[in-house]
Amino acid sequence: MDTTRRTILRGMAAAPLAATAGGLLVPSTARAAPGDFALTMRLSPSQYHRNWSAAADTLRRRLPHADLVRDVLRRAKRAGGILRSWGDRPGEGVEPTGFDYGFAWDPDTKDPHRKLDGKTAQWYPQGISTSVDGYGGTVGGRKVVAVSWYGYENYENRGARISFIDVTGDPKRPRYEHVLLVEPSQPHGSDTATFNPVIMHAGGVAWVGNFLYVANLPGRLAPFKQGGVSAFDLTRMVKVEGADKRKAFGYDYILPLHHLYENRGGGRLRHSQLSLDRTRRNEPHSLIVSEFRDDGSRGRVVRWSLAPTGYLADGLSDEDWLSKPYVQGAVAVGGDAYYAANVRGSKGPRGSGASMESGQSGESRESRERAPKAGQLWLHKGRKGGPKKHGTLAIGPEDLSYDAGRLWCLAEHPHLRRVYRINLRR
Repeated sequence: MDTTRRTILRGMAAAPLAATAGGLLVPSTARAAPGDFALTMRLSPSQYHRNWSAAADTLRRRLPHADLVRDVLRRAKRAGGILRSWGDRPGEGVEPTGFDYGFAWDPDTKDPHRKLDGKTAQWYPQGISTSVDGYGGTVGGRKVVAVSWYGYENYENRGARISFIDVTGDPKRPRYEHVLLVEPSQPHGSDTATFNPVIMHAGGVAWVGNFLYVANLPGRLAPFKQGGVSAFDLTRMVKVEGADKRKAFGYDYILPLHHLYENRGGGRLRHSQLSLDRTRRNEPHSLIVSEFRDDGSRGRVVRWSLAPTGYLADGLSDEDWLSKPYVQGAVAVGGDAYYAANVRGSKGPRGSGASMESGQSGESRESRERAPKAGQLWLHKGRKGGPKKHGTLAIGPEDLSYDAGRLWCLAEHPHLRRVYRINLRR
C-alpha cells in the first residue's frame, strides 16, 4: 500500500478508534478498502454481558489475585529437563542449525504410564514469546518464556493454555507452570461472574506489556468464528480454588480475556501465527500475523502497528507480503523476515498443527506414516522476491520469537517436543 493511501485510511480510522475515559479503546467502525486487512475490536461477548475486563474484576473480588512472578513462577510445580537429545527414542530428532540453548518439557523419568507434557497427544504447543517481547528484557527480574498450547480431540473443550517458563535460575532445568486461558462472563444486572475456557488453536503468541496476544484461529467449538487476535490481561490473573478449580480442569491459575480483534477486512486472513516486531527504529512496535498454507501457495504475512498503550493503533494493516508454503512461524527483523516451515510432504503424528490448520480432524494412515523431516529456516531479505534457505530447524517447527540476534522456536510433536534458541550470528 502506498504512503498516501495509508495516511488517508489512518485518518478515516483515527476518530472512531479513540480512547475512552476508562483508558480502553472503543471498536472502530472504519472500513478498509478491498484487499486490506482490517481488525475490529470487541470488548464484550454480547450486548447482554458486561465487558470482559469488568467481569474479570468481579472474579477478582472472590478469587485471589495471582502475580506472574511472585505466585505463578516462584511456586511453579513443573520442571523441564536437560536437553540431552532431540528425541525421546534412540535415533530420533534433528539438531537445528546454530543451536545455542534449549530444554525438554519433562524431567527424566522411567515411568511409561506417567502423562508428561513432552509426550501427551492431548495438548500441542504452538506459539512462543518472551519477556524480551513484553518488557524489553525481564519481568520482576526474571527472563520468562511463554508458550501457547491447544487442546486436541477430547481435550478441545479445555481450550488453550499458556506455559510460563522461568529460564533465569537453572536454565537447563527451568521451572514452569501452565495457566488456562478463559473468557470471564457476567450478565448485566448480575453481581457475580464465572468463566469458561477459550476454544482456539492458539497458533501464535506475542507478549506486549501486560497483554498476552494470542492468534485466534477458531476451533470447532469456538464461539467466535471470524478469526483474529485475542488479548489476555496479566494484571487480572487469578488463582482458582474449590469448585472453580474443577471448572478450570485442575489448573491453579486462569488468565482472563480482556479484548479481541476480529477479522473484518476485505482480505480474509488466516491468523495462524503471531509475533511481535520491536526492531523498527523510530517506528511503533507491531504485531505480525502469518498464514499457514498447505495448498502449495505462499502464505500472507501482515503487520499492524501498536499504540504505546499496547492496543492496535487503529485496526488497519500497515504492510503485507508473501512468505512460503507450510510456514509455521514468522518474525520481522528490521527490513528482513525469517520463517519456520515444514518440508513439503513431511507429516507429523496425527493431530499435529499442520493437520489442524488444514481444517481436518486427522490425517490418513498413509499421511501419518510418512516420516516427519527436519524443519527449515528461511531468510527473506528485504521481504522482496523469494526467501532463501538459512538453516535447519528441529522436526515439527512452530512459532518464532526474536531475541537480540537469536530466534526462539519450539517443536510440537510428541516425543520430539523441545523448546530451543538459535543464534543468527553463527
